[in-house]
Amino acid sequence: MTINFIPNDPNAVTDMQQRQQDARPDRPAGRANFNYEAHAAEAPFGVNQRDFLFWQSREAALAAVEAWETYAGNLARWSQGPRIDISLTYNDGETVGPRRLNAYYDTQGVRFFDFNDGTTTTFSAASTDTVSHEVGHALLDSQRPELFNSPLPEVGAFHEAFGDVVALLTALSDQATRIKLLEITPDLSLPNFVEASSEYLSAAILKQFGNVNPSKPRRALNTFKWQLPSTLPAGKFEDPPELLTRESHNFSRVFTGAFYDTLRGVFAASGAGSEAALLTAAQTCGRLLVEAVRQTPETARYFQSVGRAMVKADGQINNGANREIIGKAFSDHDIMLGSAAMTAPTAALAGPPPKILKASATIAPSTLSDLRERIGAKGARFAIRPLAMLGEGVAEAVHRREVPLGDIDTRLRGVVAFAAEPVLIGRSGARAAVLGALPEHNRTEDEVGAFVETLLRNGRIELDGKPKATAKTAKKKKGLVAAAAADDASSNNVRTHVIRTVGGKRVLTRIRFLCGCCI
Repeated sequence: MTINFIPNDPNAVTDMQQRQQDARPDRPAGRANFNYEAHAAEAPFGVNQRDFLFWQSREAALAAVEAWETYAGNLARWSQGPRIDISLTYNDGETVGPRRLNAYYDTQGVRFFDFNDGTTTTFSAASTDTVSHEVGHALLDSQRPELFNSPLPEVGAFHEAFGDVVALLTALSDQATRIKLLEITPDLSLPNFVEASSEYLSAAILKQFGNVNPSKPRRALNTFKWQLPSTLPAGKFEDPPELLTRESHNFSRVFTGAFYDTLRGVFAASGAGSEAALLTAAQTCGRLLVEAVRQTPETARYFQSVGRAMVKADGQINNGANREIIGKAFSDHDIMLGSAAMTAPTAALAGPPPKILKASATIAPSTLSDLRERIGAKGARFAIRPLAMLGEGVAEAVHRREVPLGDIDTRLRGVVAFAAEPVLIGRSGARAAVLGALPEHNRTEDEVGAFVETLLRNGRIELDGKPKATAKTAKKKKGLVAAAAADDASSNNVRTHVIRTVGGKRVLTRIRFLCGCCI
């Protein structure tokens, strides 16, 4: 039996119209799957019917996972288990009123909402863009679950960029979409319905709130340039869409732009210009990204780290055929790769080189002791893993620095965040050696402070009491005073973070990744 399906976004139907097609089969046994709500048997339901919404969102979610498996391999499980929920019009008790112009991923499921403005009801689950973006968060979480709770601005922004990239690659997995796209822009250089994300939700936001940050779709075709996140405005809902800030959805556009330019370059290099060549280019770029993500160190400069790892992956998979394309695409967005520097020895360490096996690595106690002294992390515990893609004999040692947050707001006294500080360890002669740069605790603390400031400005932390900057903050960090005041004004916003007690410490903890089209 056929269903009605919108293969892209409800507001892109002038380019990609709704069509009838067979519903995708259920996921094979032993693969990651979804928990579905009760529903009617498949049929070509009208777009205003709830049963249409079910089959539309199911088809979009399955399309995202099936596209993923063409460039990343079979998906056996999600980060928390074999299934996650798909919720069509979710009720979480806090996402109410216009805030229901929203969608999010919370490790247990992808959640979608509905909002009636008095004349029109907007369903976020009706957009394949939006559904595949949220599934993209879940896919990244399945590969690198430690990134979910990272308090580093670029890591959070990358999570959002990854969702947009998955939506892009999901669209390009559809043959009719590729054909139509190449009719509009044969070299992908013109604005188009594929590189624009969630137009439907953005239009509803524009109608409800006017010219606010998510009132225009994020676009992969862009010229945004990377800057240190701490030098950018913290970002807030009321900002115009054209302003680049360090807010995660906003800043994500820099990486998404670099990825899209990589895709354009790989497609152009094929010389074919056909829809089949476009599919190959999309799958090539998707594979490079996923291989990079699986082994990229969780650094403060995560965009650069992923780009460098994409170059390394291309060297192993494609004999470096796309090295120059990747480098130019990233440098055009001011992300300078210089991937050779990533694994160049920079300091000798005590002890022998690490011992590397296929699935594990061992670093000598004397080496780890020396490393603790160098990075000022007495008593630190390290998670160690091999990074074969970065070269033979390379291991990663990661500790998580405890960053106190009490200088930002009195309600954060006694609260900490844990930020990853990875170090690459290899050899120089017969000795262990640091490869690349050592982490600096001051930089880690600055990055975490910038991230928390943005959360406060947007009312994303569940806190008790009135915001009040500390005396130290008032003297030295005026931006954080403003952030505390903004948090009070945004006290009804949907939260992404809470304070939880972990191991006797009060820890800032992420509970969800919100859609960018929300307050």
